[in-house]
Amino acid sequence: MRRIAVTSEKGGVGKSTLAFNLAGALADHGRAVLVDEDRRVRSCLQWAELAPVPFEVFTPDQAGAGALRGADFLVVDSEGRPEVADLVELARTFDRVLIPCSVSRLEVQSTLNLVRDLSAAGSLDAVRVVITKAPPVGRVGHEARDALRAAGVSCCETVVRRYTAHERAAEAGGLVRDVTDPRAGEAWADVLALAGEVRQ
Repeated sequence: MRRIAVTSEKGGVGKSTLAFNLAGALADHGRAVLVDEDRRVRSCLQWAELAPVPFEVFTPDQAGAGALRGADFLVVDSEGRPEVADLVELARTFDRVLIPCSVSRLEVQSTLNLVRDLSAAGSLDAVRVVITKAPPVGRVGHEARDALRAAGVSCCETVVRRYTAHERAAEAGGLVRDVTDPRAGEAWADVLALAGEVRQ
């Protein structure tokens, strides 16, 4: 089973949206299970109740060995704003830990500081930053990714662009590919590209 955690110490970067849609994309390649650890909001559980999705969503209390048996992919939407020690533990126990980062200068600097803290505390082999909420036009997302890479941060190649389709999916529940929006296909293409990276 490939184990993927999506986590961030900042809100508003698309953590739950990324985890939810990533689980949907991975479900095309085997049984996917998503564990919603974000106790304050439980966005993933709410979205799954609004529309059918091709994966199962559990709370941590429900996600025992039986629930995970036979799963090919485990995606965890972590508790919001975890402590650095919790992030270090994720990095030690998961195959991939994705840290979403939006394109603002402050967010890039905050992410750089977090990665430095993680590096000082333990291994970063599993950690990858994912640029999210990038403008659909232009190279702002790629520039943010490249700035982090130049500072020594491992980043996913994929840049997840911000489309209205993501917001519509959050309102309606379900995956971004399933909403009625002219740009839903482009939004979903970003998710598929990221899923391809985390499967490697």
